[in-house]
Amino acid sequence: SVENFWDWLSNVTEVQESLARTKRRPIVKTGKFKKMFGWGDFHSNIKTVKLNLLITGKIVDHGNGTFSVYFRHNSTGLGNVSVSLVPPSKVVEFEPSPQSTLETKESKSFNCRIEYEKTDRAKKTALCNFDPSKICYQEQTQSHVSWLCSKPFKVICIYIAFYSVDYKLVQKVCPDYNYHSETPYLSSG
Repeated sequence: SVENFWDWLSNVTEVQESLARTKRRPIVKTGKFKKMFGWGDFHSNIKTVKLNLLITGKIVDHGNGTFSVYFRHNSTGLGNVSVSLVPPSKVVEFEPSPQSTLETKESKSFNCRIEYEKTDRAKKTALCNFDPSKICYQEQTQSHVSWLCSKPFKVICIYIAFYSVDYKLVQKVCPDYNYHSETPYLSSG
């Protein structure tokens, strides 16, 4: 289940962080420590008549020159979604077909590899949101991906592209590494 997966990811992160801590120094509960390791969470929720899309993510700096990026995506409706790690110079644009941003020269400096990837799809019929007297076809998709990355890098951005028959979304979010908050970045449309 989804909860078990995120519990597992949380446990893996805690173990990796505790192993990294034993090698470097004890935990210090200060703003500086949190700033160094707390890039925070990402949350994007898009709802239209024919689509319900939720993307959540977390960036975890392990403090040993590596960081992990975790994403979970849930959608109901028809469409394709792509979540990528890109450099800040990546232009936000609608592309005719989704392209792998890891092919660009600048993004190769991210030195990332996929640690885990899983996608589950289900198809069903349900009453249409826009006309409850009709039956509509719906596709439910749930996917998880985690990347393990190592430096050097200056700034890493999250790039989301979603395409469906009636809706297009392209969004790039670049964390502000000088600002750290307990609350996640929220994007909704």
